[in-house]
Amino acid sequence: MDNMKHRRLQELDRSDFEIVDGEPDIRGWDVKNNNGRKIGEVEELIVDAQKKKVRYAVVDIDDKELKIDHKKVLIPIGMAELDRDEDDVIIPGLSEQHLRSLPEYDKANLDPEMERSICNVFGRSNAVSQAGDLDEDFYQHDYYNDDNLYKHRLHEAKSKQESEYDKGLKLWERRSEGGVLPGKESGRGSSRSQDTKEINENARMELVRNRRSAYEQRKGGGLGRENYNRGSFEDRIRNEGLK
Repeated sequence: MDNMKHRRLQELDRSDFEIVDGEPDIRGWDVKNNNGRKIGEVEELIVDAQKKKVRYAVVDIDDKELKIDHKKVLIPIGMAELDRDEDDVIIPGLSEQHLRSLPEYDKANLDPEMERSICNVFGRSNAVSQAGDLDEDFYQHDYYNDDNLYKHRLHEAKSKQESEYDKGLKLWERRSEGGVLPGKESGRGSSRSQDTKEINENARMELVRNRRSAYEQRKGGGLGRENYNRGSFEDRIRNEGLK
């Protein structure tokens, strides 16, 4: 039985959390370096269930673009930035050598050893000199500062009623400690038809494909960035296959 939802680090799709209404869900978006070269795609986000924060992006490396073996890797969320104009995720300074050296993503091994090995690849050697569980100081580093994700889009905060656009990815909890949150016909309470059971792998991959399809439609002008930003939360969820 998959017990991921009981772990501290969890895949967002398998957790009791969702992205806050109106915030961009970067799953499915292209990942590029600061030269505009495509590295891969954001397949999933890894959340810290205790702190209700996003810690990593799962990047599916595009082996057609890069001369390395296909694999999925974890990138600390603070290393990622949203492109100013396009719905792309930019990771400045990420090299092919980094991608080769990063451990392959294994959802069964989201443990402190894995996190330290990732930081070691990016040169944070002091993080791997420790042993045992991680303390909160481990995340007091720019690698995990999710404010970085939005720093090129702070101008968009002016159009929001609440100026929290520059404070990183926000999560809301879909379930209370005692069970499923009460829902309505639309909105947060019914954003998933599977609130009462774990999502299986086939269903999760279907969500990934639907997100990718919706992303490509936007990039190709099907919806358009302006219309996408103005669209309702329910419309975006429907396009992503979550309803």
